[in-house]
Amino acid sequence: MRFCRFRSAHPNPELMLNGTVIPVVEQTKFLGIIFDNKLTFLPHIRYLKEKCVKALNLLRVVAHTSWGADQHTLSLVRSKLDYGSVVYGSARESNLRILDPIQNHALRLCLGAFRTSPASSMCVQANEPPLYIRRRMLRIQYSLRLGSSPSNPAYNTVFNAKFKASFSSKPNQIPTLGISIAPELEKIGFKRNTVSRLSIPATPPWLLRHDEIDLSLHSSDKAVTPPEVFKVKFYELCDRFKIFYHIYTDGSKMGQRVSAALCHKRGTSAIRLPGATSIFNAELHAILLVLDVV
Repeated sequence: MRFCRFRSAHPNPELMLNGTVIPVVEQTKFLGIIFDNKLTFLPHIRYLKEKCVKALNLLRVVAHTSWGADQHTLSLVRSKLDYGSVVYGSARESNLRILDPIQNHALRLCLGAFRTSPASSMCVQANEPPLYIRRRMLRIQYSLRLGSSPSNPAYNTVFNAKFKASFSSKPNQIPTLGISIAPELEKIGFKRNTVSRLSIPATPPWLLRHDEIDLSLHSSDKAVTPPEVFKVKFYELCDRFKIFYHIYTDGSKMGQRVSAALCHKRGTSAIRLPGATSIFNAELHAILLVLDVV
């Protein structure tokens, strides 16, 4: 397949393989994405729509206004729309709008909304952005991940984009990802020199020494087990590890007040965390404080 957008007649080159002519095709699928010879991605968008319609038919069977599908089942459709959106997102807006009714239909089924419900209202209620905003977000996230890996073959294509003058003189032409994403990265204050570089450790993870974790205290149900039983088990553990240095951690959350703390024989330490922090992150932050002590 030859990628070309020339409108005038021009013959395809003949390529031979062991004396046999390699046939020319107009489209082919690679890693789940259909590429056409003009890179319009219209065949892939149509294929994606057909694939999502099948998932919507499943949702329609289990959907009801008072039972069945809910907002979380939207992931059946959204995962299909997200895959490869960084690539096929370079299609024209008129082609990409073919997918908008798919998300609107899925939202209508999940929310139990009427057919006349505005799409913007359903997006707000389901806390789901429109597809064009989500595609933009995924492109930015991809570029941010790519910024930590200069050895990636796509790094120079995105951050050292070529042909800027050619696309600036032809505003109707869709620019490459590197050219179109540059203003978006500038708006969020992205700077390549501040990004941590991704490094591959010399020792593979399967050869690293694993931490030893004792979960014996977790074997009993806290709701039905008397506290004295846990105290006895805890003292047994302390006796087993009496030659070790003991550090105790805890994360706490009450309303919008979140904190992490640690305690050891040389003192205690606590830190206040943002109100939106989850209790899981609070516990992890307490472990991070322990690493500083160690």
